Amino acid sequence: MVVEFKRIKNESPILNPMNAFQEDKQSSEIRFDPLTGVKRLFNAGLTEKAKIFYQPADENLIKTIADKTKETCIFCPQNLEKVTPKFLPDLLPEGRFKKGHSWVFPNLFQIYEITAIGVIGKEHFLRTDEFSPELLKNCFSTTIDFFRVVLRKRPDYKYAIFGMNYLPSAASSQIHPHIQIYMSRNPFTYVDRMMKKSRAYKERGSKNFWQDLIETEKEIGERYVGRTGNVEWLASFSPMAQNEFIGIIPEKSNFLEYDDRDLDGITEGLAKVLQFYYNELKMVSFNYILYSGPLGEDNKNFWSSVRIATRPNFNGHYINDIHIAPLFYMEDWFPNVPEFLAGRLKAYF
Repeated sequence: MVVEFKRIKNESPILNPMNAFQEDKQSSEIRFDPLTGVKRLFNAGLTEKAKIFYQPADENLIKTIADKTKETCIFCPQNLEKVTPKFLPDLLPEGRFKKGHSWVFPNLFQIYEITAIGVIGKEHFLRTDEFSPELLKNCFSTTIDFFRVVLRKRPDYKYAIFGMNYLPSAASSQIHPHIQIYMSRNPFTYVDRMMKKSRAYKERGSKNFWQDLIETEKEIGERYVGRTGNVEWLASFSPMAQNEFIGIIPEKSNFLEYDDRDLDGITEGLAKVLQFYYNELKMVSFNYILYSGPLGEDNKNFWSSVRIATRPNFNGHYINDIHIAPLFYMEDWFPNVPEFLAGRLKAYF
């Protein structure tokens, strides 16, 4: 089968008061995700609106908050073992899981069967461009080792996911870099949707959707960015969030199948994207997530992936970018088209 990149172009005229009420024909485009069908919209004119409403990051404010919270930070080495929760002994006798400077321990507030925090390292604050591949790799490998330990004790906790909120404007309550880690008996909604759509795609045409997507994007060339290790990177045709990129790990359906080269590719790619956000887009807040199929199951239809996007810059008057459309009717719109973003990110690969 051929991956379909469906789009619809629209034109909406208004009488613009910023141009003496002359007619202003604005072009927009609707795009549909080639796997899930999720609809997203683009209007290049939103770029100027974004400059007005989404102001630069206040790095002095961020530094002030980091300095004020360092001494009492519960994730810093001087406090972590005194105040963070522990797992019950029947699950993890030592209470917390540690490798290098990375820790995994329970979140104080449990949502899933396992709701945990992964501390990325001992540094209380890192700028967006200071997340090294080595630091991320140690955290990610620690998390995956934690999954292995839990799965041996709780074999039905086979659904796992982890990701990061960076700075308050991306929903982080702590400055110290950390990730959110979840395990459950039940599939996570969006991952379940991707797996079902991937299976249906293969049943219709006998090929793996993710393989087709990579091959098609490479052939087109507009959104394909490059490769790090085993990981193929591209700008999302129909993104879920602002300035979004995805990395696909070929032929690996879940975290337990990752090898060292996969982790190198994921973390090197993320570090490059973060440098691009900071240097080129002047964006400092972000979210990323790593998707996995059921742990320990060989799923030939589904390939694991990582997704990363920016959030509003943090300052004293930042405006949240979650509005009624994504919140209540599951649509969203963006100023920067993926082709523009991919063309600029390629210089970092």
